[in-house]
Amino acid sequence: MIPRTIAQAQFTDGRLIARSDDFDETWQPEAERIIEGFGLPAGVSAPDSLFAVPFGRRQVAVVSLSGRRFRFLVLARRLYDVIPDPFAIAEHFPSQWENVRTLPSLEWPEEPLPRRTIDQLDAIFKHGDGPFLLGACQALVDSGRIALRRSDPDPKTCRDLWNLLPDSTRRHTWPATFEYSTVLGFGLVVLPTLPESGIPGYMTEDQARDYPESRYERELQVAVEHNDQRTVDRLFARRSSAETLRLAIWMIVAAVVLSVVSRVFLG
Repeated sequence: MIPRTIAQAQFTDGRLIARSDDFDETWQPEAERIIEGFGLPAGVSAPDSLFAVPFGRRQVAVVSLSGRRFRFLVLARRLYDVIPDPFAIAEHFPSQWENVRTLPSLEWPEEPLPRRTIDQLDAIFKHGDGPFLLGACQALVDSGRIALRRSDPDPKTCRDLWNLLPDSTRRHTWPATFEYSTVLGFGLVVLPTLPESGIPGYMTEDQARDYPESRYERELQVAVEHNDQRTVDRLFARRSSAETLRLAIWMIVAAVVLSVVSRVFLG
C-alpha cells in the first residue's frame, strides 16, 4: 500500500520554526541543504513561489516560499510517482503561515489527480505561447533543461507546460516557478537574471521555442486539434525510454530465471 501521509515543516532564515509530528528530526539537515541551494540572498524578501525537489532517497519535497519563509510538504516518492504534480499538491494544501510550533499531519485523498482534458489543453495553446510550449515540452521529454528569465515568478507558464508533459517526464523533472540559482538541478526554472552566454546545460526560452519538432509534441498537437482524448490519455501515460529499458531488462531476467528453473525441474 502506498503511504498517503504528508509531513510538513516551516523554516525562517534556514531555522526550523514549526513541524508536524511525522516530520522526522533527521530530515532537518536535508531541508537546510535545499534552502541553502535555493540561493535566497541575505536580506532579500522573495516573492511567493513554488518548487519541487527530491528529498533524500525515498521522499519528495514540494516547497512553497513567501518572503523568507519556506514551507516543506514531504511525501513518499511512491506517492509522488502516482500524483506527479507539485502545483496540484500545493493547491490542495495551501500554505498557512501561522505562528505555531506544531503543524498538523496531512493526508492525500484516495482519488487520483483529475484527468487532463482536451478543453484544458486547447485553452493552454490558445492563450499561451504555443511555439514555446510545444518546443519546451518536447525538450523536457528529451531530458533537456530550460531556464526562463523573469523579474517575478511565472507560475502560469510553468503550470501550463507541466500540464503538457507525460507523467513519466513529470516524475523525474523538477520545476521551480522562481529561484536564485541552479544548484538544486531543476529541469524547468525561472530566474531573475541570466548571463548573456546562458547557463551550461540549460536552454533559453528562444532555444526551447526553436527546438526541433519531434514525435511527442506533434502527436499531442494533432490529438488536441482533432479532439482525440483517447490519444491524449495514451500520450500522458507513455513510458519514458528509461522505463522501457528497465521493463525490457526485467523481462530478460524473468525469462532467464524461468529457463533455469525449468531445466532444474525437468532435468
